[in-house]
Amino acid sequence: MSPPARTRPSFARRVAARCKTVLRLIGHFLHPARFVLAPMLIVLLLAGVLLWLTGGLAYVAPFVYALF
Repeated sequence: MSPPARTRPSFARRVAARCKTVLRLIGHFLHPARFVLAPMLIVLLLAGVLLWLTGGLAYVAPFVYALF
């Protein structure tokens, strides 16, 4: 007898799981002692949005190299 086939979770469940994770992260970093990490999170968020908007690293590479 073969094992039962795995079914992929629905789109709504995947989105809900991602939102739950994001909300937990936000809740974690809103704690006053962890507020010092806000500048790092903002920079990482801006870098992620920039990469997402440009579609890759080819356009952003000169700016990334300038930072390091």
